[in-house]
Amino acid sequence: MPTPTPFDLMGWLGPEVAEPEFTRLSDNFMPFNIYGTAAAPIRTTPGPPIWEFAKRVNGGQHLPTWRQASSDCVSMGCAQAGQYMSVFEIAIRGQEEMFKWWYPPFIYGASRVQVGGGRLRGPGSTGAWGATAMMKYGVLFTDDQGVPRYSKQIADQWGQRPGPPTSMFDQAKDNLVGSAARITTVSEIREALINYKMVTIASGRGFQMETVNYKGYHVFRPEGEWPHQTTFISWMDEPFAAAYRLNSWGNDAHGPPLNGEPPGGGWNLADDIEYELQRYGCEVYALSLFNGFPAPPNFSIL
Repeated sequence: MPTPTPFDLMGWLGPEVAEPEFTRLSDNFMPFNIYGTAAAPIRTTPGPPIWEFAKRVNGGQHLPTWRQASSDCVSMGCAQAGQYMSVFEIAIRGQEEMFKWWYPPFIYGASRVQVGGGRLRGPGSTGAWGATAMMKYGVLFTDDQGVPRYSKQIADQWGQRPGPPTSMFDQAKDNLVGSAARITTVSEIREALINYKMVTIASGRGFQMETVNYKGYHVFRPEGEWPHQTTFISWMDEPFAAAYRLNSWGNDAHGPPLNGEPPGGGWNLADDIEYELQRYGCEVYALSLFNGFPAPPNFSIL
């Protein structure tokens, strides 16, 4: 089977489909707000990046970056945001849950068929469909019973009517994402990320494949158009304002990180994000309140 090109992996349907679908589904989304707890009070400045906590959950290693094989980028952006959200709830909030790997084809299929109505002949999904699928149908884990290994064939098959097998819905239904809020400004993205609310972003903005060295960090350089969904997982104010943007094209897609960040991504300058929000029909959602797999408290990671 030929290796897919980046353009084969871009499956966001664009604002012409996404905006009417968000309006149709808008009752499923909460207004954006940050609520603090005793374990995780509201932050106003960036703390340690989420991947430092992820390594505690994952035996000292970064969470592996997904490598897409189909046009299922919406599910990848949702799953990677969700996995880091789970890290926050376990390692920072102290929820009694076990970290598990999310299975993107379930999100892809449920988003297209159960939420989107199965109307599409071609590939792709929307951010609103993906977020709604996680809130309404839950999350399937890679080690759930009968879950096949990820592949293009499975993603494409589950993305067509009738969607994922019925048995998969039975397993996913207890692992719901509690809320998603649409956000529209860089300041909201910053506020979400410094409070460890993971953000998934879909837009038409493209980037050069290789990141560039800017003030000692690898930074994405905007170029062209990508109808694509990715994930913001961290924010920094210094030495420049930027969000870390994690893609789903594998560890080697954008060059090796310079400062211990997860592979497969790069920093996105705040000014470039602002331009993207204004010009490229973005769907941006902050996720929170995941009902994960129950487990005894893991005090060793706190």
